Amino acid sequence: MALQLFGYIMSITGLCGLIIGTFTNEWKIIGHDNDKTVTRDEYEGLWMECEINSLSVVHCKYYNSLLHQTYEIQLGRVMMIISIVFSSLAALVAISGLRYTRCLDENEQSKDRTAFAGGILFVCSGLCALGITSWFMYGIVENFFQDTRDDRYVIGRSLIGAFFASLLCLFGGVLLCACSVTHLRSNKNLSTHLISKNPGKDYV
Repeated sequence: MALQLFGYIMSITGLCGLIIGTFTNEWKIIGHDNDKTVTRDEYEGLWMECEINSLSVVHCKYYNSLLHQTYEIQLGRVMMIISIVFSSLAALVAISGLRYTRCLDENEQSKDRTAFAGGILFVCSGLCALGITSWFMYGIVENFFQDTRDDRYVIGRSLIGAFFASLLCLFGGVLLCACSVTHLRSNKNLSTHLISKNPGKDYV
């Protein structure tokens, strides 16, 4: 029971991280080669790009339109939104299957299957977010070493946060699935043991 609850809390924490990572803008940050005279920073996210001028004032602007965005921005938005939707559904489904809740108490097998379904959704969410964040990171690192300019993009905090949030969803979902399968097997073995213990009880 404790492991099941821990897996659910881990997954919910991952969902919060996915939401924060998706809608904050520090996916890519201009990295300067230790130039102390630079007074302006730039960073980009999935929805807008921002600049910090010499007066420390932040200026952000939304991307013009969906059709004018790069392929990576469009794909990143789609995959992260799908991941958030999966995690949100998983949170609603899995909570009724937790041993600590009173939902479906009359049927423990249905309760375990519900928790298992929630775990699967969390795993799918984690895989979607993990795939797109890893792809973003690979692209940033590759461009960093290929670009010869002093000002090059590096991995931002929002992207790192989304990456670790996807791992939380993934491992939390796996833990939920593992606990549910364990409960299902133990209930099945118990039922088989009771039937074999009284083989002719229903016959006269």
